[in-house]
Amino acid sequence: MVRGRSDGEETKRRITDKAKQLFIRKGFGAVSMNEVCEAAEVSKGSLYHHFKSKDELFLQVLEEDSEQWSQEWERLRGEAGGVEDQFYALAEHYANDFQNPLLTAQEEYSRSRLITDEVLERLLRIADSNSQACRSVLREGMEKGELANGDLDRLVILVSSMMEGLGKLIYMPDFGKDQDKIRPYYRDAVKLLLEGIRAKRN
Repeated sequence: MVRGRSDGEETKRRITDKAKQLFIRKGFGAVSMNEVCEAAEVSKGSLYHHFKSKDELFLQVLEEDSEQWSQEWERLRGEAGGVEDQFYALAEHYANDFQNPLLTAQEEYSRSRLITDEVLERLLRIADSNSQACRSVLREGMEKGELANGDLDRLVILVSSMMEGLGKLIYMPDFGKDQDKIRPYYRDAVKLLLEGIRAKRN
């Protein structure tokens, strides 16, 4: 029994790894389940045993990618020190991820599909995992008196939207995929943000 469960987990992992590579290279719409079978070297029956549809497989890939993003953020946060340093580390983390091809595939998926309530809930959970990174830093800053007290939920929306919105720079011809050009914009955004929410000193 244990061996069977282990083999099944290994197969599922191989499917998601290969599917992720395909989605990154081709986007959501251009990938077929037959291609996933061939890349992962599994039968169609095995693939559908683990994932009932391409939508289910894609959502699993997105959720795992989001979890990796969150884990990496926790590592970076632990190394950052104070709240302001954490904000700059968070901006750097967003900047490093701005050209993640899965984000483009996710946009394509959201535009091209009739999103059910179940799928919408999963997509919102993925988005929320990123906003939790902003929430944790904002809450710590308020609790330590480094940031002015305010409506935490409102600030989370504003800060996470700012960080995610800067990712649109990838579509501007002067920036493209050049991280060295993008990164200073994230840092400038944090500087402006901190000027607005830093606690006033008497």
